[in-house]
Amino acid sequence: MDTKRLRLFVILAEDLHFGRAAKRAGVAQSVLSVHIKRLEDELGLDLFARSKREVRLTPSGGHFLYEARAILDRIERGRRAASSLAQGKTQVLRIAMTTVAMLGGAPKWVGGFRDAHPQVDTQLLELGTVDQELALAEGQIDIGFLHPPLDREDIQVHTLKPSGFFASRRQTEVPNERPLAWDAALKEPLVFYGRRRAPRLYDAIISSAVNHGITIRIVAEAPSFLSAVSAASAGIGTALLPEELKLRIPDNCVAISIKDCPLSLENAVAYRASHSNPAVEWFMRHMRHVA
Repeated sequence: MDTKRLRLFVILAEDLHFGRAAKRAGVAQSVLSVHIKRLEDELGLDLFARSKREVRLTPSGGHFLYEARAILDRIERGRRAASSLAQGKTQVLRIAMTTVAMLGGAPKWVGGFRDAHPQVDTQLLELGTVDQELALAEGQIDIGFLHPPLDREDIQVHTLKPSGFFASRRQTEVPNERPLAWDAALKEPLVFYGRRRAPRLYDAIISSAVNHGITIRIVAEAPSFLSAVSAASAGIGTALLPEELKLRIPDNCVAISIKDCPLSLENAVAYRASHSNPAVEWFMRHMRHVA
């Protein structure tokens, strides 16, 4: 499969406009159209639904977009790894972090490792826990800062300090930052993390509500904790957030502590048990020392 066509497909999928996408890609609009048509012919399906007024992804196109990005990302990481080794680096270490890990101690720990091991090319990317678990199993990343428990038994986990939760909502004219009781927090119109990316966390809050005899109202499922912050800022509801995000809430929101909150976000650094990268052992030795 021609990677140039994949890149043109991704650009068009992001812009959904042939003229803008062609300009962004630096090709003529007719060339873009030909490449997209040939890609569709090669796959045997329509990636886009076209009309005089709009261009939109078909369901098949939306799924293929995810795969195309993953393919291109894998190629780019391979190129970077080869380039690093050619420049004298002896190892490549690919590290993924969740948003919460990026806002916590993980960047500092990775920075300390890079200072101690300049011969290792450390590459960073952001991924949710579910995607990290799959990427570790398939050898696409070497280290993951994520939130257990995990489903796979072939991934080793080094537990870190868990994160507590607080509530955040848009500021009212009369400030009220008194702590919320947990049952009172459950009665709020809630913005919470989507189940796909954190099924156990989502199920834990539903189970707690049932145990308290409360019918929970999740008014919006956010794809990330940062998205939940934005929803709270817009007045959509009250967001339940890990403590690492306290410094990231906007000025029009308040941070409210929750009394007796049973909810916690487990944190860990993980790696594939069958890895063959010596830099993984070096990194885990570093983590056991600093964390």
